[in-house]
Amino acid sequence: MNLNDNPRGGTFCLSKAGLKIGDGSALGFGTAAPNGAGVDYCIKGILYHHADSATDEPLDAASAQGLLTTCLYAITFDAGENFASVQGTPVLTADLVSGVKALEWPQPADGFCVIGYIKIETRLTYNFTPGTTALSATGVYDTYYDVCTAPVENLSA
Repeated sequence: MNLNDNPRGGTFCLSKAGLKIGDGSALGFGTAAPNGAGVDYCIKGILYHHADSATDEPLDAASAQGLLTTCLYAITFDAGENFASVQGTPVLTADLVSGVKALEWPQPADGFCVIGYIKIETRLTYNFTPGTTALSATGVYDTYYDVCTAPVENLSA
């Protein structure tokens, strides 16, 4: 839901999260908001704050992402600063590059606000398993997107 759909009670991120690869095991992400204080976000019209952190919890365990695919993972928080990631649908990278397919932005669960996305591309003979494979592993390429809401248009190559 966004403010165009309902001018009351919107859910959106109010500040740039500064998503980055997490420190340590690199199984998760960190936040380094440019404001130096953290991420402000709104759920159903109520404001919340998540302080910057070098490492948050690893991505939630989800289906393994196969060889030569690209997938988006939504990074979300609820009112209690509980983190959850939402795995999108993996697409063959060749189909993405050729324009045959595009990546759909996964939507947050009710009561959660998306603050950003991580795009994971697997190359060569490597898989990616959220919560198990490091974001810095060989054959895994990561890209970070800070957002205020889930984007409307699918992501092409």
